Amino acid sequence: MKKLLLLLLIYFPLRLQAQDSEFNPPRWKNLSRGYVYGMLHQDKFGGGITYDYGFNKYLAAGLGVEFTSFEDHLLIPTFIDLKARYPFGKFEPFINGQFGYNNYRVTYQYHYSDNNGNPATTNYQKTGKLFYGVGAGVSYLFGHIGVFASYTFRGYTYKYASFTANNSVVSFPDDKPTANLISAGIVF
Repeated sequence: MKKLLLLLLIYFPLRLQAQDSEFNPPRWKNLSRGYVYGMLHQDKFGGGITYDYGFNKYLAAGLGVEFTSFEDHLLIPTFIDLKARYPFGKFEPFINGQFGYNNYRVTYQYHYSDNNGNPATTNYQKTGKLFYGVGAGVSYLFGHIGVFASYTFRGYTYKYASFTANNSVVSFPDDKPTANLISAGIVF
């Protein structure tokens, strides 16, 4: 399912852009934007793609997916992106909000002593949950293609699965780290 979502996110923006421009394109096409970018997620590099449907020249909403890492493990945020933009000339400053799910799964080991005092180990998982992001950026359009740069502040939530050790349930509270993202790339 994740592969299908990724293929759709890549295919549709490229397909829409590839249509012959000598025809009169629909108005929404002139207002919609695709973003392909590299990013710095805290101190880790990653990349992503977002496609926003333009409702008018000021508001847009779409889907996005990114590939990066958290605590040296793969993190794949998938999200809804909402943008408010104010175009003037070739510049298009914007503010955005992102809401989605962070696909993340890491297995840890919990070491303890069993009821007889012998060392024991059990595995448990830390998985991604929902996240939010707020940010701002600016695009510069050369025509149908341009460049952009943006900053986004994100708040993530990770959950730990409960497990049993010595006939007692062990659980940890949700982990709620924040992250700073700097993105730059191509807009089309």
